[in-house]
Amino acid sequence: MPKLQNPKRSFVDLSLTKGKKALTIQGAMPVVPEGMKFKPDRPYTYCCICGELFQPELDRVPSNEYTPEVILAAEIQRRAWSHRHAKNHKAHEHRSLALSGRHCTPEALIRLVPFGIIPITDIVLDDESRFAGLEAPRAPNDDVETTGGL
Repeated sequence: MPKLQNPKRSFVDLSLTKGKKALTIQGAMPVVPEGMKFKPDRPYTYCCICGELFQPELDRVPSNEYTPEVILAAEIQRRAWSHRHAKNHKAHEHRSLALSGRHCTPEALIRLVPFGIIPITDIVLDDESRFAGLEAPRAPNDDVETTGGL
């Protein structure tokens, strides 16, 4: 006799990646434009809905000052920014992104690609994301946010 499934607990995965994490390339920014503060080789965070990037000033200190204490403080700033920034988007935007199976929206992809953040899974499996990747500028138009709204 087949095992019955509880319809309230049954889940049909409609996402692009079938429940697996998206494959992204990060840090593929070979040249940082003159005057830009962004350091692609240091940690940063970004919004998968709008493409806003945040890299605190602490993640840009010279290497000899980049101590474990500074790294921890920068991590706390990045997480705080993420939590604050998430509130800028409506619940249905978060839900739509989660249900789409994409790593980020096509709008975010256009802003992220110039910074070397390339969601390979989205570009390969989703036509709208593929076209967004082709339309994205090859160099950033603006710098990352650095203050975190503080």
